[in-house]
Amino acid sequence: MKRTLLLGAAIALAFGAGLATQSIVGAQQQPITSKTVMDDPLVGGVYEQMLMQEVSFGPGAGVPWHIHPDGHEIAYVLEGAIKLQVDGQPDRVLKPGEGLHMNANVVHRGEAEPSGAKLLIVRLKPKDKPVMTPVPHN
Repeated sequence: MKRTLLLGAAIALAFGAGLATQSIVGAQQQPITSKTVMDDPLVGGVYEQMLMQEVSFGPGAGVPWHIHPDGHEIAYVLEGAIKLQVDGQPDRVLKPGEGLHMNANVVHRGEAEPSGAKLLIVRLKPKDKPVMTPVPHN
């Protein structure tokens, strides 16, 4: 369950940052869209921002290898399926009803299955840090 939460969170976080999907997704892939459901300040803890987003991936759309700088991502798959790849771990496919938690600074990527995917993602992060930062991966 923990790994499942990590995948969804990572994928959603990566695309929920308002990145230009054209630069991330190849021309042959369908776009990824994101709708912010909530964006509230966090008080009384180490994180300053909670961001809740509904993220939709077109068939085969994916995010590059990335991290969430000092932020956590928690995701729940609403529709379709998404393949999660976490550096040093076996690939996993998450389906509706499954979730993941991605710890801060963990290198990962995600790609929707041919059916596409829709996730609900909650991000806990410092207000001054980006939602995601692409990283090189071999």
